[in-house]
Amino acid sequence: MPSETGQGKNASEAFRVLVVDDSPSIRSRVVQKLETIGLHITEAGSGEEALALTLEHTFDLVVSDIEMDAITGVQLCRVFRGDPGMADIAFILLTAASETKTRFWGRNAGADAYLAKEDMDEKLLPAIEEIMAGRKPRLSMRPEVTGTPLERVSAVLDHHLFDVVVQSEVRRLMDYVHDRHEFSEKVLELAGEVVGCPYLVLQLLGPGGPTYTIRARGPWPEDTPTAGLAALGIPEKSIGATHTTVDSDPKYGTGPHVIGGRSYSCNIGVRDETLGTLQVFGGASVCTASDLRCLELIADALGILVKSLFLVEETQLLALTDGLTGLYNRRHASKRLEEEIARSRRNNTGLCVAMCDVDHFKAINDEYGHAAGDQVLQHIAKSLTEYVRRNDIVSRWGGEEFLVIFSEIKLAAARIVAERLRGRLATSAQGEEGPEHISVSIGLAMLRPGITADALIEQADQALYRAKARGRNRVEVAGEERRSRASIRALQPPAEAKHKQAGPK
Repeated sequence: MPSETGQGKNASEAFRVLVVDDSPSIRSRVVQKLETIGLHITEAGSGEEALALTLEHTFDLVVSDIEMDAITGVQLCRVFRGDPGMADIAFILLTAASETKTRFWGRNAGADAYLAKEDMDEKLLPAIEEIMAGRKPRLSMRPEVTGTPLERVSAVLDHHLFDVVVQSEVRRLMDYVHDRHEFSEKVLELAGEVVGCPYLVLQLLGPGGPTYTIRARGPWPEDTPTAGLAALGIPEKSIGATHTTVDSDPKYGTGPHVIGGRSYSCNIGVRDETLGTLQVFGGASVCTASDLRCLELIADALGILVKSLFLVEETQLLALTDGLTGLYNRRHASKRLEEEIARSRRNNTGLCVAMCDVDHFKAINDEYGHAAGDQVLQHIAKSLTEYVRRNDIVSRWGGEEFLVIFSEIKLAAARIVAERLRGRLATSAQGEEGPEHISVSIGLAMLRPGITADALIEQADQALYRAKARGRNRVEVAGEERRSRASIRALQPPAEAKHKQAGPK
């Protein structure tokens, strides 16, 4: 039978402590220590008895042995931590075991303190004073908890088993950290299995971001996707970095229901570094507490995986980009050009390349130094990236040369863009350490039937040399020189043309 003791004038207002140990002598020793500081004490000889007492009494602190038959101190602590009605009750575990595994298990059970019994005389009361500092006794009324001890243990074990399985499934996604898009899809696929909200959004930052991946199971305006993005708070400018999977489910409603609804967001991070967010939207309904708990569980487990994804992306970027300008390097640009040529021919769309070269770059290095020359190259790289379209490709071809691949464009439009870019660079001011102004010469070439990537680059190169020869700071188009000569020959009288053909080579 449980026993209760109390010391001091205000014992009824003192903290209520439940002492649990299957050894009467140890239990008596603990009680004697606690009585010296005026606590209201209840004793239990087993974990089952302790749980039964929580149906009748409210406690502020539990001091429990770790090793007991049937329900152990660890299991008892887990039950308290997993029950919302008792989660705030302080918990101290005591053990006489010297096994490393038992001590590890005790330290990681969720208790506020873990003490060896041989240290109890010295450390128990200071630990209690530290834990209970600033707390007030809980209301003296029967707690709103139900169920037999076995049922409550089973519920907590099931609760924790679910957590372990979800976190284990998240860790399995490590197989996909080589690809941001596939990884994001797998994350939302898993989240969709345990979170019952119609709209899930994963935002990832890092080298390849920010990107947004959406899984919409409620109504979605597929004819005007920007309306859906706006409802979920995603900037319209991010539409190119957004991937949406619409997997309609009638249970989330049909027709013109609310797309966004109330939202809940969990940060994904490692230590103090924010890597992204996992967000849900309730649509026409409200996400449950269980949904939000699962959301937090997944977001918490994702941190190390997303960090790994970013490290993979950084490694890939180092292999693909130029260290000074951050643009694609020549090797990767050549690969992308081959891909763009194949796509252009497959879709019957235009493609042009522009070879840009800084005028008098050697003189800039000689007069202002190589640091100033590097700043000029970085300025041009930044201007090219900002000015061209999102689907165009900018790379550092080598030295002071830059290659721009204009996809899905006609020659006339590419020439206009090249001229505007040349004019912009010629009028933009430089830093104090370098020349006041710079200029570039540009050679432009258009993809024609039968031309290879190497031949296209060669044509742009020849046009660039012609721009240099004609005074620099200009755009020349491959093929125009031949057409100009053909026009002159067409206007010549036959005799003169014949005389020229017979003249010296």
